[in-house]
Amino acid sequence: ELIQLPSETISTARAQVIHNSADAAAETVDIWLNDQMLLDDFSFRTASPFVDVPAGEDIDISILPPNSMDTNGAIAKFTYNLMGNGKYILIASGIVSGSGYNPPEPFNIYVYDMAREMANSSDNSDVLVMHGSTDAPVVDVVEVAQGAGTIVDNIAYSEFAGYLELPTADYSLQIRNSAGTDVVAQFGAPLATLGLDGAAMAVVASGFLNPGNNSGGPAFGLYVALPSGGELVELPSEVISTA
Repeated sequence: ELIQLPSETISTARAQVIHNSADAAAETVDIWLNDQMLLDDFSFRTASPFVDVPAGEDIDISILPPNSMDTNGAIAKFTYNLMGNGKYILIASGIVSGSGYNPPEPFNIYVYDMAREMANSSDNSDVLVMHGSTDAPVVDVVEVAQGAGTIVDNIAYSEFAGYLELPTADYSLQIRNSAGTDVVAQFGAPLATLGLDGAAMAVVASGFLNPGNNSGGPAFGLYVALPSGGELVELPSEVISTA
């Protein structure tokens, strides 16, 4: 008589990786999952698609220079234990160089553990905001075209503001100081023009407010990562409105 063996269910999670480290020394990296290459020649301001990764067990994410053959000599290594059926966004940000950057926020991977691959409503665009600009202060994000007002209040470097469920429209976003009184920059967020109905996305503050203090690195901007991955979409800079 045949004995029915219990079937083993392999638990997985979904994860997306976003490269937001503006340090020239980390402009292109290899990313390994355990002892396998996950992302080869992964460039600054690009994202992976969401992929299945093992859950319920320790996994290692290693950041290597390009052309790596194994995980020896990693720039950084992080260990995670992800929940089965969970969805995660992992954003690499910070400085690996020993000098040339001020402030020298250390390289890290910042994890958001309630990621979405689509909006909760087909009429909305769900927007996750992450402050990933190492030299930018605590800021507010104020919407000035559709009357939405302050949509993110007092977000500091490395922090996430959970998903904003916004009706799909074309918005204008002002980056202001934490008091909300001084406008640092203004960007368009043309969610309707880009056809992002029903989409979920991560908007990352990226680059340097003062490139001169940061080895002439890339300037500050807002960049969008879609669940399909690829190059981040730069939100267009706008003339600051005073209305």
